[in-house]
Amino acid sequence: MFWDESWIISYKDIMFVKTYCAGFSSTASLQPGKRNSSVSTITDVTLCTVVNTVYREGSIQPGIYDGRTVAVKLIQKKHFTLSKTIRKEVKEVRTLDHPNLCKFIGGSIEVPYISIITEYCPKGSLADVLLNDDIPINWGFRLSFASDLARGMSYLHQHKMFHGRLHSRNCIIDDRWVCKISDYGLAAYRKADAEVVSNSYRSRNFYRIYCAPEVLLGTSGFFTAAADVYSYSIILVEIATRCDLISQCQMEVVKLDVVWRPPLPELKAGKSDNDCPNEADYCELIKKCWSHNATMRPTFGQVKKMLEKMNPHKVSPVDMMMNLMEKYSKHLEAVVAERTQDLLQEKQKTDRLLYSFTQLSGSSTPHQVVDFLNKLYTIFDEIIDNHDVYKVETIGDAYMVVSGVPSENGINHAGEIASMALDLVSVCQTFQIPHKPTTQLKIRAGIHSGPVVAGVVGTKMPRYCLFGDTVNTASRMESTSEALKIQCSGSTADMLHRLGGFILTCRGSLIVKGKGEMKTWWLEAKKGQSHLKESNNQPCDMPVPVSN
Repeated sequence: MFWDESWIISYKDIMFVKTYCAGFSSTASLQPGKRNSSVSTITDVTLCTVVNTVYREGSIQPGIYDGRTVAVKLIQKKHFTLSKTIRKEVKEVRTLDHPNLCKFIGGSIEVPYISIITEYCPKGSLADVLLNDDIPINWGFRLSFASDLARGMSYLHQHKMFHGRLHSRNCIIDDRWVCKISDYGLAAYRKADAEVVSNSYRSRNFYRIYCAPEVLLGTSGFFTAAADVYSYSIILVEIATRCDLISQCQMEVVKLDVVWRPPLPELKAGKSDNDCPNEADYCELIKKCWSHNATMRPTFGQVKKMLEKMNPHKVSPVDMMMNLMEKYSKHLEAVVAERTQDLLQEKQKTDRLLYSFTQLSGSSTPHQVVDFLNKLYTIFDEIIDNHDVYKVETIGDAYMVVSGVPSENGINHAGEIASMALDLVSVCQTFQIPHKPTTQLKIRAGIHSGPVVAGVVGTKMPRYCLFGDTVNTASRMESTSEALKIQCSGSTADMLHRLGGFILTCRGSLIVKGKGEMKTWWLEAKKGQSHLKESNNQPCDMPVPVSN
């Protein structure tokens, strides 16, 4: 296996579906080759730009090799020699096989296309997932991520291999929401850029927060078990808080040799999926892992046991995702059912407004219906001219009137509407339907007082409309009223009592849809006038909502 070179991959065999360099937008392959309709050749200048961009951002570019998607990390070096040291490193990483390690597939040793090809994980890095507020992550997922990293690092340390560059951006998530460790091993393979990486890791804020104190002070190297455990403690904070610690560190710390630690996360304990099952133990684990004394830090084997105690009933990420999807599906079904019911109710309301005189119109010709409504509304219009009211609209046989807008009139609007409603009901007692003179027309009326928003909507056919709960409540007062009766809400009744001159009878409590229990009143008459009496003729109910 030491001399086996089957891991060496020709760079021209890797197809890149997308490019990540600025100024190059077409589909391309980052390799020397022939130009065709779908693959373009990129010059060395463009390739250098891509290499620098990928290296600077620390990103890994996806490509297609041997029919599968792989992750390609470009290494910035101008010379490469396949030495015994590199062969030994490759042999070591090829023998590693663990579900929480990103599998090494091979590498390209062609200058200037030196690269490392590994397993591709489509969910991105752990940092990408944690910082994405659109992804709901309960504590089952968080503890699963922490346990995955602990198991992967424990396996590495058992094989005497230390990471040295562990952070949340080289911990990646596969399509089954399993967290895997990448960017491990192959130190000599990266030797040409080792100085750049070392300086960046040691001095730049991006890496510095993950560095152990002994690494920052230069008393110890990167590749130690204790240094990896310290880096892991910072990832634990990121998992708990889902905060961008790098930006926080850059705002708080300027000196590069200062050991900076984020504050311990403030966790909420509880039985909910969004609550930490044992916040005290989790914070204690963080404190042990970032202990200033390297010898006091636990091993990853010990970390695994601590996490198992915190999450004894561990569920796989796939099972958790299925449970979340099931809960969401049930919630969505309930929401859809509720919205469907609302839609049906609104449709019924519209049908009632448009077709509430179906019985009458069914036995009449269209011309007779139009003639009847025209005669009735003409009389109504003459009546409302005698009051300080404004006719808003008519929908079918529904007649909507308001007072107080667009011209304010204090609390007199209640009296104006009440007087008008009494007149409308009174005229119906003597009104004759032209083509059915023996049929008595009976209307329902409802009044409610409250705030509204009024305005003109539309451009083709502008309409003055009223919006607000007051309009809905007035409609409820009408729909729950009775033939040749006027039902008032409590707010209207209070105003009429203050104005005086009206006779009201308490109807009692009434369950009004969308409002709950309401105390309503019958408006009988004005003082000095006889009460309304129903005719014995055959009735024909007609709802007339009157909103105030």
